Amino acid sequence: MDTLDRKSGPVRIAEAAFLIISIAFILFHMYTALFGAFPGVVQKGIHLGFVLVLFFLGEISAKETPIPLRILFGIALVGGVLGCGYYVLVDEQLQNRLGIITQSDIIFGILLLVVIFIAAQRCVGNAMVIVTLAFIAYGFLGPHFPGFLAHQGLNLRRFINLVFITSDGVWGTPLYASALYIVLFVILGAVLQETGVGDYLTDLATCAFGKYRGGPAKVSVVASGFFGSISGSPVANVIGTGTFTIPLMKRNGFSPEYAGAVEAAASTGGQIMPPIMGATAFIIAEMLGVPYFEIVVAALIPAVLYYVALLVAVDMNAMKNGLRGVSAAELPKFRELVKRIYLIAPLVFLVLALGVFKLPIARTGFYTILITIGITLLDSKVKLTWERWKAIFIGAAKGVIPVAVACAMAGIISGVIVGSGIGFKLSSSLIEIADGRMIVLLVLTMVVCLIMGMGVPTTAAYLVLAILVAPALVGMGLEPKAAHLFIFYFGIISAVTPPVALAAYAGAGIAKCSPSKTGFAAFRLAISGFLLPYMFTYNNELLMIGSWYDILLAALTSVIGVYCLAGVVEGVIFKWKIPVWERVLLMGAALSLIKPGIITDILGIGILVLLYLWHSIRTKYGKDVPCTHVPDPVPTPQKEI
Repeated sequence: MDTLDRKSGPVRIAEAAFLIISIAFILFHMYTALFGAFPGVVQKGIHLGFVLVLFFLGEISAKETPIPLRILFGIALVGGVLGCGYYVLVDEQLQNRLGIITQSDIIFGILLLVVIFIAAQRCVGNAMVIVTLAFIAYGFLGPHFPGFLAHQGLNLRRFINLVFITSDGVWGTPLYASALYIVLFVILGAVLQETGVGDYLTDLATCAFGKYRGGPAKVSVVASGFFGSISGSPVANVIGTGTFTIPLMKRNGFSPEYAGAVEAAASTGGQIMPPIMGATAFIIAEMLGVPYFEIVVAALIPAVLYYVALLVAVDMNAMKNGLRGVSAAELPKFRELVKRIYLIAPLVFLVLALGVFKLPIARTGFYTILITIGITLLDSKVKLTWERWKAIFIGAAKGVIPVAVACAMAGIISGVIVGSGIGFKLSSSLIEIADGRMIVLLVLTMVVCLIMGMGVPTTAAYLVLAILVAPALVGMGLEPKAAHLFIFYFGIISAVTPPVALAAYAGAGIAKCSPSKTGFAAFRLAISGFLLPYMFTYNNELLMIGSWYDILLAALTSVIGVYCLAGVVEGVIFKWKIPVWERVLLMGAALSLIKPGIITDILGIGILVLLYLWHSIRTKYGKDVPCTHVPDPVPTPQKEI
């Protein structure tokens, strides 16, 4: 028998240890959020040590893990503790060595790197491991590469110094952000989910949009935007909200493939939705050296545009297929929701604390967690039982693990990039290939981001590309926030880009339909996500940069642009179905409105007006028939509403 029964002694001990250490892990970060982080690498070392211990305990306690792997994971657990513990203990000595690397440094450095690789293979995926190994091979084999790729090469001592001793490697900016900020907002996400605040947000979306044409699809879009900002994972978002919204869409008349695609596209966009943005925004802020709230403000208009495009697309689809909304009997009662409006207090506080009161990020996370728990204790519909507390502790710990491990792996890549100089060389080469043409550089960057993002967590994909490609974009004169958000967006949108559309495959699993058809449907729905980065790259007003008048004008014309884009996707404009040649015209209008400028704006709006007049005249003379309009159902008056 190669597996242990879940009720056996070792497994039960591992499960209990996981819970106890999860509690200690959360309390440690809550303490440092309130009283300040430990100096030097102590905070990062303890954080990574906790993460590795928790990960391997979780693997050991998994029922499907064979006994040989349990033994290996047990050894890796000890190795992770020794590697992190060694660096924390000798930190002060390392600062005084002036680059001298001892045999102990090499032994413990290699030990920790091997442990990180084992963890990454299990919780981040093979893609990240392969990419990191390729960079390490490049670091050691530098002299054997041709042309600009050649460099003097790394030896073992220099490699360990770069990735294990200095702050350019494992202990760099990515892990720093994970240890100080991201962990707190992952904890907050677990608290919001288990205390019912996440469900309340879904109920709000259902009450607001469920009764309208194609209501369940609109609920999916809005609820996934709320939940996705917290969850930080498109797949987790699909599973979290899709189990409710996908069956509801199918019952409403949407095809299974379309229902899965709507949920996948909406869940993918959650990571670009402020205020939390799946926690990667904290790393962007650290990389740029700007306040976190500045990134949130910059990301707001593009995120809203993405969800406007989705809402318009599902409305058009429902209109042309004659789909009604949800009956009043199935909707949450408005009066009951109003009674519990205090449940949105944590998110309101979060925005005010960061944007108005300018509180430190870590302390804001700490207070938001306390407020969420506090208001939940006042809510009669939620009981914080021991089982819920356990779910919070375990959910938070499991949520942090892949992010922290990905940050450590990105640190290894960063160390090699610094040591080999490939970052500067690649940026120079991309600029040279682009030959001064920004659009060429952006398209090259988009392709690299989509490939890198397939199967790799968003945080990991962003970190690697921010180091390799962002300098080229900034070097060409691009606004730094636009450059980093451009990379971030395309790393995210890869979750619905075939052939590896992980979010769409998760949606197909719930919808019980073809993964490939769902993937292509999600790709079509999320088409605005492919154009938005170009929009804010050429029109920085969409990042809230510029005068209020220019920002407002850019936002309004962009809304019209994404409306045109939704019409291209669904083959509908206003209330008429349109042929292919009109879709081409409509795409021209969308692209014109994307490019800033009075002439292009007038051209785009002019095309839209002409199409409206064309169909109005044809309808008047009976040569055109509007889509079958199904009136939005008026809810039956009820005493509760």
